[in-house]
Amino acid sequence: MSGHDNGVAGGDRNGGAGARSGARRPGVSRRAFVVGAGAASVAAWARRSAAQPKATITYWNGLTGADGKVMDELIDQFTRDSGVRIEQQRLPWADLYAKLQVAVPAGEGPDLALIHTVEVPHFASDGVLEVIDDATATGKGFRGEDYLPAMWQGGTFQGKRYSLPLDVPQHILYINVKVMKDAGLTGSDGRPRVPAGRDELVTMAKRIAAKADTFGFAIGTVSPGRYTWGFHNLLWQNGANVYTPDLKKAGVTDPAALEVAEFWAALEGQHKIAPPANANCRDAFIAGKLGMWIAGSWNFTGLREAKVEFVAVPVPRLFKQAVVWAMPHQYTFPKPKAADRAKRDAAWAHVRWMTDHVAEWTLKAGQVSASRKAHSDPRVTADPVLRALLSQAPSWQVGQPTPKWVAAENLTRPVIEAVYTGQKPAKAAMEDLARQINALPD
Repeated sequence: MSGHDNGVAGGDRNGGAGARSGARRPGVSRRAFVVGAGAASVAAWARRSAAQPKATITYWNGLTGADGKVMDELIDQFTRDSGVRIEQQRLPWADLYAKLQVAVPAGEGPDLALIHTVEVPHFASDGVLEVIDDATATGKGFRGEDYLPAMWQGGTFQGKRYSLPLDVPQHILYINVKVMKDAGLTGSDGRPRVPAGRDELVTMAKRIAAKADTFGFAIGTVSPGRYTWGFHNLLWQNGANVYTPDLKKAGVTDPAALEVAEFWAALEGQHKIAPPANANCRDAFIAGKLGMWIAGSWNFTGLREAKVEFVAVPVPRLFKQAVVWAMPHQYTFPKPKAADRAKRDAAWAHVRWMTDHVAEWTLKAGQVSASRKAHSDPRVTADPVLRALLSQAPSWQVGQPTPKWVAAENLTRPVIEAVYTGQKPAKAAMEDLARQINALPD
């Protein structure tokens, strides 16, 4: 998903019909009833709308890569199925968020917007998003038990729900088969070796980098030195975070965070295994110049199109715990200037339809669903990369729920680049970053 890389920017449930006769039906669980009610509400809306002019809704998202083309196909299918037209506006994520911040208060926002989980707290705090009450969500067939807890909770802020998760963009370790073979890093079965930890990864990466113009390891797709999502992933693996658990002050001077910063500095400097800070790691991997690459799940469909021989495996535990960075896409309803029931119902119908067809999104865009049910779709489980992504689900972690998360991330980017390039010692850089984060206004 090209628009995701922050170095440059950015449940299937089918309700059964009830018996029509007066005969007593078998017992029906509350869960089955609610699932049926959710699907029935969509069907009822479709029947009502059949006798009315079809609504046209506006939908803003940042799907500027190949995934955008997949979304176009699915929206066309939704329109054929429902008669609802969707007018998309697609912008780079940073531009999208800036526009939402201005357009919604002016009454010029969209009927539906797709945003990242970490954006929910500040948009909710600023009054940009409508609250989704539990009764409405349940009535549409959306329930927490259908999702992994971290993905479902990511749509809440201060006890209120503002969004519903679609999918889970996440990190994965890509291994270039040819590069590993050339470095003699394959097993007796010919498959490339997988590093079990940090020391083994560095040792293997040095062996790869012994070949001229070849790099052993990288994190991030473009400009790895500034790749905050990779830095966050390592912080989380070491039990550290951007903010302290109470969210009141920066946590980047914690000893565990400093250990991560030292490793970040050593990648290109001491170990000499990583590409330059401004490199395009994806291009290097495709060209056979990079052996091991932690990057977003949105890259794998492009690697297949480029005919690269690779394997994808879970992100290795490089520090204390196995944690995998994830940033779900969330459906939101920006506050309208005036309520329009037809448009809101049409927007809900699209969210419901996409959730019921999310396996198609997974297969074509390479993003595993936030809902559990699609995880067992045999078409999904047959794909080795999707299996690897799903195997990481217990380790998924998202950014902290504070309105200041995005602002802190923007401050982090140039600081970690200075660490990566050796322009500033890790400890001094983290102390400077902490001062900047602590100075952010509430």
